[in-house]
Amino acid sequence: MEKPLVLFFVFLSIFFPGCESGSTSGIYINSKTGNDNNQGTARKPLKTISEANNRLTEKSVSIFFAGSQVFEGTLILFDIKGNDSIPIKIGSYGEGRAVINGGNKESVRIENCKNIRIENLDLKGSGRKDGNTTNGLSLANCSNCIIENIYAEGFQKSGVDLYNCREVKVTKVTAFGNGFCGINVMGSDKNLSGNILIKDCRAENNPGDPTILDNHSGNGILVGVSDSVIIDHCTASNNGWDMPRQGNGPVGIWSWMSDHITIQYCISYRNKTSKGGKDGGGFDFDGGMTNSLIQYCLSYENEGAGYGLFQYPGASDWSNNVIRYCVSINDANTTEGAGSFFIWNGSNEKRQLNGCYIYNNVAVNESAPVISFENASEHENFIFSNNIFLGSGQLLSGKNPGSMFLGNVWWSPEGAVKFMQYNSLIEWAKAAGQEILHGKVVGIQEDPSFTGPLTTSITDPYQMELLSGFTLKPESGLKNRGLPVKAFNGFDTPSKDFFGNPVPQGSAPEPGIFELK
Repeated sequence: MEKPLVLFFVFLSIFFPGCESGSTSGIYINSKTGNDNNQGTARKPLKTISEANNRLTEKSVSIFFAGSQVFEGTLILFDIKGNDSIPIKIGSYGEGRAVINGGNKESVRIENCKNIRIENLDLKGSGRKDGNTTNGLSLANCSNCIIENIYAEGFQKSGVDLYNCREVKVTKVTAFGNGFCGINVMGSDKNLSGNILIKDCRAENNPGDPTILDNHSGNGILVGVSDSVIIDHCTASNNGWDMPRQGNGPVGIWSWMSDHITIQYCISYRNKTSKGGKDGGGFDFDGGMTNSLIQYCLSYENEGAGYGLFQYPGASDWSNNVIRYCVSINDANTTEGAGSFFIWNGSNEKRQLNGCYIYNNVAVNESAPVISFENASEHENFIFSNNIFLGSGQLLSGKNPGSMFLGNVWWSPEGAVKFMQYNSLIEWAKAAGQEILHGKVVGIQEDPSFTGPLTTSITDPYQMELLSGFTLKPESGLKNRGLPVKAFNGFDTPSKDFFGNPVPQGSAPEPGIFELK
């Protein structure tokens, strides 16, 4: 009995958009051959979005736009529930992708709906500075939805915006040239967004919202007030360069006031902020983040920090987060005070920024510290272990009484390494009690012997193996010199390194992101 059902659903998914069986198969819209007095079938399509909206008040049906045509207006779905087995589809039919031009409004607005699948559409707005005031695709109070193969450009707010949504997959979305954010997920105090997958998405050149003068804008991918969200194999680049203010700024990929967020296999590079503004970084766990993980990610050449760990006043407590097997290359090249890793606590209460395990990462920085603690950076129970830190001059800056450093590698191409007022690892270890375990100095101050070069131009998160310059030479002195990694408040120890090799392969792991055989 099961096999025929499976074949039936496969048949539907392939042929449903093009079948001709009256209105039960969907509403078809063709701006060239359609007529709003037609039945709305593939042979007798409607002409306009407005008439399709009228028909949608009558029944729950799929909507198909003729490919390679432009449709003016906003498609609106309200309180429509699709079947659990066969969702309501919104997409293109025929050759090419349809364009929905929302002008100054949304292209698609979906509210209080369930089991909706929207795919293979280009969404266009009149421009973040040219009249548009909304999001491109807006989902509010929806569940069990799929968003796939969508291009969204020219909206003042976000290209794709989810509010109070659950059980949603967002895949293969490109958000370009929007204002506030490329892809934004947001919940409310009473209804968290959650169980969301954001995968294979690109957020590029989303410069800033000209109407937001009291807060950040120009973000890539942002998740707030949510739980159980995965951001996987996504990229964010060249966002935030036209935020219309100074002050707290945008970040490529980040989250705030959320629980159980995983960001993995992502690249965030060359993101920016306003002139004299803050942030403009690669990744960020911001105020109120708990039980969350960043792993196997690459950040490079961002104006702000590669990885920000921030707590702002008024947020709920920040705790129990992990960053592992990640890379930062020449981040913090503009934003004052930032570093490859940047810690800030605006609450000035250390219990509010508590518990972070930062291990087996690599940070290379030619112009800024690899780790920077803001003057206001009260925190506790931060553990930096098995990382490799390379830089020039001052590798570590700011006060860090709430951090413990164990088994990290510190090196400068010039040979000299400074730790605040201390001129060597040994001097710092003896004075501050850092990099010491059971009375023995476990920190390492020597050349890690990377294969090199320590630069990159990778933009495809499925080509992380091209970061081979960050593998260790076979003769590296770091073999088996890492400390054992411990489970951390519910996070299991990793089974593989940045390149997919098993961990460990010897008597102990290596520091950094690569396991020697």
